[in-house]
Amino acid sequence: MSRIRTAAAVGAAALLGITVLAGCSSSSSEPASSAAASEGGTEMLPPVIITEGQTSATCAVGNFLDIVIPENQLAGTTVSSSDEALVSVTQAKEEGGALFNPGGECLAPGEAVVTVTNPDSSVRDIAVTITQ
Repeated sequence: MSRIRTAAAVGAAALLGITVLAGCSSSSSEPASSAAASEGGTEMLPPVIITEGQTSATCAVGNFLDIVIPENQLAGTTVSSSDEALVSVTQAKEEGGALFNPGGECLAPGEAVVTVTNPDSSVRDIAVTITQ
């Protein structure tokens, strides 16, 4: 008799646990990213990685650029944009002990050139096409 009571108690506890978890779950059957998009929210896009030697890239409005520079050249490398209204740029930096590549953000549809100037004064132009 005591085994039946124990089994009934365990079963009731399991059923209660399932009920509590079900009550905590989202009532929407839509994934969170779809719900945010349908409500006018935005999704974070992965950055466009521009590798050493690459001379062109395409990105969507709102997307970010990550220009890969060898670690030993980060300190002396600068970037500039031919049109800051289309592509705003950010310089390489060190923050909290971490090194960050230079990059930029694609702001409006069009075409711009991002110029990378290395510490040895060599220059590389990257043609960036920004799409809607």
